[in-house]
Amino acid sequence: PAQIDFQQHEQQVQDAVDSKSDILVLIPCNADKGLSTLVNASQFWEKGCKIGKRKSVRFFHIGKGGGGTVEFILGDYRVSFHRNHPGPNFDSKLLEGPTTTLLINIRDPVDRFVSAFNWRSLLLCGHHDKRKKFFKGKTINLTHPYLQPTEVCYDDQDEEKQLLHDELKYDSNLLAEALCEDSPGHDSASTKVKLIHHANLALTDWFDFVINPKNQSIITPDGVQTLMAITTEPRVESNSESRLDWHTQQAVLKIYADNGLNNEQIGLILKHKPQLSEDKKSKAEKKTHSSTTSSVTNIVNPIPLRKLGECCLARYFRDDYRLIKTMLPEGEVDTIASVSRLEDVNPLVNSVCNWGSDELRMSCIADLESMLRRRALFLEESHGSCQKVVANLNDS
Repeated sequence: PAQIDFQQHEQQVQDAVDSKSDILVLIPCNADKGLSTLVNASQFWEKGCKIGKRKSVRFFHIGKGGGGTVEFILGDYRVSFHRNHPGPNFDSKLLEGPTTTLLINIRDPVDRFVSAFNWRSLLLCGHHDKRKKFFKGKTINLTHPYLQPTEVCYDDQDEEKQLLHDELKYDSNLLAEALCEDSPGHDSASTKVKLIHHANLALTDWFDFVINPKNQSIITPDGVQTLMAITTEPRVESNSESRLDWHTQQAVLKIYADNGLNNEQIGLILKHKPQLSEDKKSKAEKKTHSSTTSSVTNIVNPIPLRKLGECCLARYFRDDYRLIKTMLPEGEVDTIASVSRLEDVNPLVNSVCNWGSDELRMSCIADLESMLRRRALFLEESHGSCQKVVANLNDS
């Protein structure tokens, strides 16, 4: 079948939907279940059909990196996929097949750490908390706190709760600054990071199977073949949330095309897609949760990250930034010299932005470059310790 031209997909989709009766164009339904049903575009949505096989597409959902938005859009456009969350699974299906496409959401490591810290501080019940208490595995008939954090909180994560609420007092700076290499509490702080849900796994942990030379040889030709980065990054020239939506919608179109749909079929699926109901809009808002705090907790507003904490975190996640640099095309973009690229990685790492149109590729690259530029000053060790770097900033 003709593959959709992602650079000009909007015009091609419009051209594909011509005067022919919609009911004459048939679309495969529920291929994931082994059925060979063919339906028209209206029936595709009415019957709850999905595109693709669940085992062939996987989504590594990295916590506090926009993954809730990605997951919702994939589901809303009826893409069949398998999700790994809150951690990755490097199983035989990924390494040997039938999984051939892997999506992974990527956010700046420092931003994601702070977001995870504030999010978990919010979700865990505080002292004298007025919200309903949720106990994992025991509570029934009560919405999970991550879907309704203003009304429900987790009350069974004692070690994490004691760390965030009692020891660190909801202040990410106390942990971030202790992570500086010259801090006497560095080793202890590194251990404490592992207690914080979503912050405990670095970007390199999610990519281990393609960056660890010991593991690369176990990926067979029938295993994952396409690694698709879905990036989110604040940039002056465009809104990060709308770009994240657009990146994910482009991934949807690619998966449609990879599953044999032509422009006409894709155009009719999009043409007949129902508008979100109020109930689905509400679910979408819950899925795309943020670390907004509530008056029912002890937190008034998240405490902003200070420059010293930012520097310490950037250096703590240095290998994550090296990985991000490795994702950029070597010699093609304005590279940032503050960190070196990782060596001996799987070629999949170098092509995470190369799965769509030129416009999407450049948007993905611009997001990754922006992550490096924002932290470049702190990642450059020749400037001295973080304390010295911050002192020079204050003097300038």
